[in-house]
Amino acid sequence: MAAGKFSALRSAFSNRNYAIYMCGNSISLIGFWMQRLAVAWLAWILTESEFWVGAVAFVEIAPLIFVTPLFGVWADRLDRKTMAVIAQLLMMLQAFILFYLVWLDLLTIGLLFSLALVEGVIQAAYQPVRLSIIPNLIKKEDLVAASAFTAVAFNVARFIGPALAGGVMLVFGPAIAILFNAVSYLLILVAWFFIDLPERIIGSESKSFFRDIRDGYHYVVEKPGLLAMFVLLTVVSFFARPVAFMLSAFVGGVYEAGEGTLALFTSAMGVGAVLAGLRISMDGQTRGLVREILWMTLVAILTLIGFASIKTVWIATGLILVFGYAITIGSVAGQTLVQNSIDDHMRGRVLSLWAAFTRGAPAVGVLIIGWFANIYGLMLPNIVAALCCFIGLILMIGKRQQMREFFES
Repeated sequence: MAAGKFSALRSAFSNRNYAIYMCGNSISLIGFWMQRLAVAWLAWILTESEFWVGAVAFVEIAPLIFVTPLFGVWADRLDRKTMAVIAQLLMMLQAFILFYLVWLDLLTIGLLFSLALVEGVIQAAYQPVRLSIIPNLIKKEDLVAASAFTAVAFNVARFIGPALAGGVMLVFGPAIAILFNAVSYLLILVAWFFIDLPERIIGSESKSFFRDIRDGYHYVVEKPGLLAMFVLLTVVSFFARPVAFMLSAFVGGVYEAGEGTLALFTSAMGVGAVLAGLRISMDGQTRGLVREILWMTLVAILTLIGFASIKTVWIATGLILVFGYAITIGSVAGQTLVQNSIDDHMRGRVLSLWAAFTRGAPAVGVLIIGWFANIYGLMLPNIVAALCCFIGLILMIGKRQQMREFFES
């Protein structure tokens, strides 16, 4: 049985292009998470303000809402490999600039905010390319396993990156953690030279750029099961996911601890996420995923309430690990279902909307929760957010049959 489960992963990695891409991208993702942790910690030590921690996190992910749908059209119209290379070159440049400012002790909260915004815009432009290019790297029958394992790599990096960044920051400071990210982009850029994508048939261009965007919205809205999945995971992203971006505020404000505890919490969440991603990728099938998403959403809500209420580090670590597992089951399974069910000529636009809603929603959520946390502390706003998430879950349970018919039939 175990051999059967791993066969889905073996089949995915038999695709040469996918294997090369994952080798380069996995290291780059570790650097990405190292910088994210360093930036969050810099925001705290520069201001000791929950609001500024939330504001910096906001501008890192808010561009997903406004920028990503535009680049979703281009991901369907233009060469995805070229777009990926350009985006990663720009992200490498941003990381080097941030490194020099920190290294020379020139960084202010204004500069940090501005550079976080720049990084957020580039990442937002890259998201529809990153998500839509996976089917071009593999055979159709390997799409479920490859899509899930791509998410696994993202979450393995979420575990390794913060753990590595915590140790690096303790010994060398945040600048070196950021430098690692800048250098790591070189590996994925080299990997692209060895990847030969098959020629992709691109449909005839629409007369209107914004008509293409509208067509993407209509594609989602006209399919009730797809729309219900969008709504469910947007609600989860808005109310539950912000806690992942507020961990530095929890560590500094609630636990009065330092980089080591921050790395512990972030890594625990990453461990849970890795276990969840492996669970989905080894199955290599879609049947039963809708039911699992609904159950794991409930688990995420309950563990969020527990984490926001606890002040004991070891209990909080266990809760955030379970939270990471549950929230990742939802995001990985949801993204896998969407990848496996949509038409390729609409892939860039639909996945750009997926990124805008499910990954952009935490930007608004973290800003609102950060603002209320400045007034009421961190516990009450996060508990209220979890209860709002529970209401959304109850409403979407009524749509479960529509989701099953669209994704699992």
